[in-house]
Amino acid sequence: MGRLREKIEEAGITPAKVGACLVVHEIIGISVLFGSWAVCYKLLKHNSAQRILQTLAQHRTYSAGKTWVERRFSRITQRLPSLDSERFIIAGAMSTVMRKMSAPVLVPGKIVLSLWLVRLWSS
Repeated sequence: MGRLREKIEEAGITPAKVGACLVVHEIIGISVLFGSWAVCYKLLKHNSAQRILQTLAQHRTYSAGKTWVERRFSRITQRLPSLDSERFIIAGAMSTVMRKMSAPVLVPGKIVLSLWLVRLWSS
C-alpha cells in the first residue's frame, strides 16, 4: 500500500482530486453505458447485426442484462410509444455484454482518463 501511496503523491493527486476523479469516472461510465446502448439500438435496425446478436445472446451476462433492463426501464418503454420496446431491451442486454467483455480495458481506461482530465482541469 505504501508504494501505491507514493505513486499517487508523485502524480500530484490530493484527496480533493480523488473525489473529483471518482465523479469524472462515473460520468464516463454513464456515458459509455448510454452510448453503447444507443449504438446497439441503432445497429439492431440492420440485418447484418443479427449475427452479432446471436453471438452476444450466448454470453452468460446477456440474460442478466436483459432482466435488468426490463426491470429498470419498463416505464420508459411505456411512456415513449415511438420506442420499439423489444429492440430497446435487446440493445440494453447487448450493451451489457459488450461492456462486460471490454471491462479489462474499459475500467483501467476510465481510471486513466479521469485522472488525466482532473489533472488537466486543475492545472
